[in-house]
Amino acid sequence: MFKPLSIIFKDSLRLRLLLLSLGMGMAGASIMPVLSTHLALNLGVEPFWIGIIFATNTLSAIAVSQWMANQSDTGLSRVKIIRVGVIVSLFAVIALGMASSYVLLMLAGVALFAAVSPIQPQIFALARELVVEEDATLFQSLLRASFSLSWIIGPPLAYLLFATIGFRGLAFICAAIFLITLGSVRGFTDSPVQVRSNEITLTDPRLKWLIVAIAAVFAANNMYIVYMPIYLQENLNLAAIAPGLLMGLAAGLEIPMMIFAGARANHWPLFSPLKFAAVMGAVFYIIVFFSQSLTLMLLAQIFNGAFIGIMAGLGISVFQALMKGRMGMASTLYTNAIRMGGLAGALGGGVLAQFFGIRGIFIACAVMTLVSIVCLNRATATKIPS
Repeated sequence: MFKPLSIIFKDSLRLRLLLLSLGMGMAGASIMPVLSTHLALNLGVEPFWIGIIFATNTLSAIAVSQWMANQSDTGLSRVKIIRVGVIVSLFAVIALGMASSYVLLMLAGVALFAAVSPIQPQIFALARELVVEEDATLFQSLLRASFSLSWIIGPPLAYLLFATIGFRGLAFICAAIFLITLGSVRGFTDSPVQVRSNEITLTDPRLKWLIVAIAAVFAANNMYIVYMPIYLQENLNLAAIAPGLLMGLAAGLEIPMMIFAGARANHWPLFSPLKFAAVMGAVFYIIVFFSQSLTLMLLAQIFNGAFIGIMAGLGISVFQALMKGRMGMASTLYTNAIRMGGLAGALGGGVLAQFFGIRGIFIACAVMTLVSIVCLNRATATKIPS
């Protein structure tokens, strides 16, 4: 395991791809979590209209990234997509920081989310095409781990900057990150497009079941992230710092889980690690449902780290293994499955909390992991056409 890692970090191309992924993650992880707070506190936007902005942004991201994925797999330069996306994101985040009206915020937000959305999938696709096959799965996991690392560092730092220099200052810092990232794209070249005639289509049952499985997992994860802090404070009367401790611990455990799973992926059947991860998720949410102490919640993060770490780290590699001639589409389907799950979790969580209470959400999360297991079993059972 350690020999492939040392080779990766000595290879300047792979190291630059990792830094590119980390930079893009840092920019997104710095501006997006703070946006809702800025809208509510600084501009007085009501919760319903905040939800409309985020829903619109998510839908625009899904639509644009899906269209770009198809274009990239039929000849449009991945490097050019990344470069243009970073440039548009740079100006869009400045516009977001300067905007003071709801309409301008909506337009700037749509432009930012739409521009950013194709970049990460295209980085994954570019890396898969440039990295030799033996190391490809491990390197995909490392790229995903770098993205997770940005979400450990970004939000706390962003809220600190938000409190000291305001949202506009934060937006300009994010623009500077985009500008630095733009420089790191120089020197990358596309590999030749190789579309295989026997490649599976978007209607392939294995692909459909996999999309539903990933969406179900991240719907559960999003509901947990949104409502766990409320549950800890209102039901367990824990200190306000407790949610941050749990999220930080989970994120810290996810990264080694991703790297380990990536290093061992070639030794397991294609869908088996994802099934194991879904079982870990079910165990985690059941523990959370019955938990009455912070100690037990902290211990439960071991299961959460395995759940999200393996799902996020290997999920993209499974998509790419199924669609070897369409790396852009494969990476984008993975990313958009996560986005659709997050959107469903955000919308469905409120309804569930209203009728069943905050604690009932954790049972719904466990059910979603069971849905994921069923879908993965169906994907495994589907016969591969000759």
